[in-house]
Amino acid sequence: MIVDVHAHCVPPAFWEWLRDNGPRMGMRWETDGGLLLPGGVAVAPPLPELSDLGARLRDMDRMGVDHQLLSGWIDLTAYQLMPPQGEEYARAHNRALAEVAARNPDRLSALATVPLQSPDSAAAALREAMEELGMRGAQIATTVAGKRLDRAGLDTFWSAADQLRAVIFLHPLHPLAGVDLGGYFLENAVGRPAATAVAAAGLIMSGTAERYPGIRFLLAHGGGFLPYQIGRLDRAYAARPDLAASRIPRPPGYYLRRMYADTIVHRPEALSFLAETLGAERVLLGSDYPFAMGEDDPAGAVRAAARLENADRRAILGESAARLLGLGDHR
Repeated sequence: MIVDVHAHCVPPAFWEWLRDNGPRMGMRWETDGGLLLPGGVAVAPPLPELSDLGARLRDMDRMGVDHQLLSGWIDLTAYQLMPPQGEEYARAHNRALAEVAARNPDRLSALATVPLQSPDSAAAALREAMEELGMRGAQIATTVAGKRLDRAGLDTFWSAADQLRAVIFLHPLHPLAGVDLGGYFLENAVGRPAATAVAAAGLIMSGTAERYPGIRFLLAHGGGFLPYQIGRLDRAYAARPDLAASRIPRPPGYYLRRMYADTIVHRPEALSFLAETLGAERVLLGSDYPFAMGEDDPAGAVRAAARLENADRRAILGESAARLLGLGDHR
């Protein structure tokens, strides 16, 4: 079984819900079909493949993917909403996305969105999504209201995720506020992996990963830059324990190796290194479907990593993800 853990979806029913309910939540429809969220955050019209289930299944067949873990489009996270609106928004999204997965349960499962701007509401939304809708966890952005995840007061949410043993997928959105990433597509090419690295490092160094060992953190884009500089964090832990070891009893590398990362690194040598650093069982195939910065042949990218053993390839292609998601077929 080949399993893709990084694939996005905008359920048609949710887009229609937004058309009916977005304006009363302070959203505005643009003439090009895009959406302006509160605070002036613009969302472009979604790619057709985000909503076309038939096209998705055909593309999965073409890519040789047996099962996709769906997450929402990160641009529609909408943490700007007030808590009551955020709760309603997340509920509508999650029910629509769970319904898409339920139409083809052998091929699809799903992650929720949660109103992380209100940790109590986010915890409740996660419980509803996993216990009532059968979702596997949640996708969250790497910052909330401009704050790092470890500084956003999220213990209520982390506690719920820990108890539920949720998959928590860290995906960058509006990365590195205040850093000039204009031009050359740097916002995506550099800013997004950097944002993932900062978020994951914060969760490690703050002790969040230590306090909540039941959370299965999944890092987008190969973990960003963190796996390739984890030695520097370990050095900081040893060289400046007053700063870098104040909240964790073990070196940062220990916690990174308990996290998961997808395969979207775009070089076979980098993928081999990622598997050597985290352990192949912690690296999961991803495509970032249907976006151009993803992998159009994700399984081929895994097979091209020459330093991987056959057992490692099997783990990355789907065995580990099948166990993580409880898919039943772990071959």
